Amino acid sequence: MSISLPTYTRREMPLLGRRHRLRAIIVTGLRREFKRPAALVVTGLGVGVTLVGSIVMVLLSGVLLPGQPLNLSFFYRPASNVAILFFVTLMASVVGSGLIADDLNSMALTLYLSRPITHADYLIAKAAVLAPLIAMIAVLPLVLTPLIAALLGLFSWAIALEAIGLSFVLGLLYTAFYTSLTLLLSSLTRRKSYAAAGVFAVNFGLTIPAELLSNALGNSTLLYVSPWNDYLAVASAAFGASDRALDWAVSLAILLTATVIASVLTYVRVRAVEVISG
Repeated sequence: MSISLPTYTRREMPLLGRRHRLRAIIVTGLRREFKRPAALVVTGLGVGVTLVGSIVMVLLSGVLLPGQPLNLSFFYRPASNVAILFFVTLMASVVGSGLIADDLNSMALTLYLSRPITHADYLIAKAAVLAPLIAMIAVLPLVLTPLIAALLGLFSWAIALEAIGLSFVLGLLYTAFYTSLTLLLSSLTRRKSYAAAGVFAVNFGLTIPAELLSNALGNSTLLYVSPWNDYLAVASAAFGASDRALDWAVSLAILLTATVIASVLTYVRVRAVEVISG
């Protein structure tokens, strides 16, 4: 009979891989947002108001838009609906403002990054939470409008399918811009209220003064500082409308450059956060 004490070995638990952790961040984030009343209200109102307004515009085009030809250029009207600007801004503020700011405030960001994921993985996961919600307002109504118009026999399927493709690309452009911008603003502060205010400032703080100064001075070049007007210029060119005085190529370059710069600055900001592991 042995009188020595028994020895025990602790079995090491393997760490979950990057893919599993990314999926967990995305699923948890989306599940949390779809349980928040504010996010649900903004999503419902944003999709409902934009889609209903577009369908009414299609059905009553002869009354509301007399002289508007029923061709591809017609779908510039739903794409330029100012409700998109308002509800995308509201969605970015309600959902996106706290995605990184809350993690900075609670120090959860250091916990995320102490595990086997990279800074880029973390940002991709946060973007995957915000982008689908913004796309529900910026993409879904614009894609459904020509589809419903074709089903009702108001437009040919050739025009409707082309409009669906263009609407999808334009919506993705707008979604990418606001996703990158919102994450940048969220990464710059620990208080999501400041980030939310920044989103409104970039949208309406640039768009409204640009419109007023452009009209007062008669200089349309000032409209380039407004992301909304840049988007409208690209949409106008895509659908063959002639309502915008801005060069669509310059506007597209501004939106894409701003999206890339915002993404890079967000990455640099997150990289600067000190992570203690071990």
